[in-house]
Amino acid sequence: MLKHFLSVILIIPFLALPLTASEYGGGEGGSEGGSEGGRGDEGTGLQNRTTRLIVNILTNDFGRCRREKKIYRWDCYRKTYRFAVSQLNGRLSYSHAQDALRHVEQELDQIIAQHRDRTKPKKRRMLQSYVAIKPEAIPAARARTERAMEQAQTMLLRAPSHTQSHYVRIADAINSNKVLLRSALLMLPNRLIRLALVFAKSTKLSL
Repeated sequence: MLKHFLSVILIIPFLALPLTASEYGGGEGGSEGGSEGGRGDEGTGLQNRTTRLIVNILTNDFGRCRREKKIYRWDCYRKTYRFAVSQLNGRLSYSHAQDALRHVEQELDQIIAQHRDRTKPKKRRMLQSYVAIKPEAIPAARARTERAMEQAQTMLLRAPSHTQSHYVRIADAINSNKVLLRSALLMLPNRLIRLALVFAKSTKLSL
């Protein structure tokens, strides 16, 4: 009895010691969970929160452009990429990503400048307004946009290795935009496609 009592007395001080990080479920595993939130990769300046924001803009905002008539979509695409670019202002760790997204935006700028249809009124939706491009220019615009997106993906995937865990996700979002562009072209009426082919041939544009 006395022996049992003494053993209990000796154990009590150890019960007061704090638990280790692993017993709390912390340690490296807990830190990784934080990385999935907003912390990102330590030492690189890249954050999961920022990367998710850009991916969501490219995925959701670009997808919403399909609500517009085809002639207005290119201005919607342009404003989507412009907004994504603006979210990376001042973030040096995302400079390569910003350059890649700006490249697409600038190509869309040129497409609209070259093919804008001034006979059509601006389309307003909420706080945004969109200008139209000529219907017969849509396939050529699609081809040029797709090339710009492929170039942007290449820029992202050739960026420094420490950025890849984030940049690959942005490149994947751009790729999903390309898929939407291709599916939109398949939905064009046959007559419009024939007109586009004539237009492309007369202007020596490749489709």
